Amino acid sequence: MKTKTGIILLGQGEGIMKTKARIILLGLVMAIALCYVNFARAESNFATGAAAQSTGAGASVNLDFQIIIPQFIFFRVGSAAAIDQITFNPTATDVATPGAITAGTGGDLFGGRVTLRLVSNAGNIRITENNNSAGAGLGNGSGSFISYAQISTATSDPTLPAPTLSDAGGNTSFPTAVGNITNIQTDWLYTYNNPATPPEAGTYGAGGGTGGRVTYTAAIP
Repeated sequence: MKTKTGIILLGQGEGIMKTKARIILLGLVMAIALCYVNFARAESNFATGAAAQSTGAGASVNLDFQIIIPQFIFFRVGSAAAIDQITFNPTATDVATPGAITAGTGGDLFGGRVTLRLVSNAGNIRITENNNSAGAGLGNGSGSFISYAQISTATSDPTLPAPTLSDAGGNTSFPTAVGNITNIQTDWLYTYNNPATPPEAGTYGAGGGTGGRVTYTAAIP
């Protein structure tokens, strides 16, 4: 009886182990099936029956796209990779004639003319002029100065106007945006208006004088 009882108990133990194994296997199968179903819903699909026939609807799947565009301002005055210099060299007659106009030399387009390029998707843009003269204008290093107001700027495109140069700086202009987009290329031409009182002889501004650099800044107002 003991042996038989032992055999019976051993058989029951094997049955319990087999049952547990079946439960574990079934759980694994169900887990894999659930993963497969979720995967299929996200990126794949089946077509069966009529849908898989030549005139059927087929299997449809979805794919989402997103494009992220950064906000930016691109601004160019003159050469793309160098700082240009505009030089005015009025004749003695020009200097002695109040209001005489002297054309410039230099600039990437020569003759006192520079390229202007403004591209932005940031909406309205403000251009501000400043300079390094601390409000004094172009100096000759000996205490004499010529005001930036004597230099005029003309644009070839009214949608990209130039701010009027000043000794104190801070004058502004507002290019024309279409919607939130600005995409303009033109040129600015600089000329020198000889003042009523002739300046002292010498080199004013860059290349020997003081205060000869203008900085233009394009920014969102």
